[in-house]
Amino acid sequence: MHTTNEYPPVEVDNEIKGRLALITGASGGIGAACARQLAAQGVHLALTYSSNLKSCQRLVDELKSQPGNADLEITIHKADLSSIEETTALCPDVVKQHERAIDILVSNAGYGVRIQNVWEIPLEEFEHTINVNLRATFLLVKGVVEGMRDQRWGRMIFISSIAAYGAGINGCRE
Repeated sequence: MHTTNEYPPVEVDNEIKGRLALITGASGGIGAACARQLAAQGVHLALTYSSNLKSCQRLVDELKSQPGNADLEITIHKADLSSIEETTALCPDVVKQHERAIDILVSNAGYGVRIQNVWEIPLEEFEHTINVNLRATFLLVKGVVEGMRDQRWGRMIFISSIAAYGAGINGCRE
């Protein structure tokens, strides 16, 4: 039995001030809450929305009005995460606008509808759900991981719905 640790302990850098976070689904709910928490820690933000630009703009105004946040760089990006083209263009667009690699990915955007019986779910609805909730996350990871690797720092946060614990396209039914 080999008990000697062949690798010295690695010092972990968890300082996030000054880092750049990409948050999908930032126009409300959990995504907006993540933006508020990260901005309070001095993190620059790239916020995405699919259809609610006004909500994202209000969030940016709110964040910029907070003490200490005036210097934060916050950008807004429209992205339909069911689209391969828009999803794969998102990370390069953020990198170009911020002139730096994305340090933190908060994959929060999700889609679901309440359809009780699986036989009533149209294939198109199922595919849209998979594309937004699974494929988009995969594509975003591919879009950020090389920059994180090259700078030897990165964090990925994946947010899911409680519906994932149940059966059906959007959770358990009574």
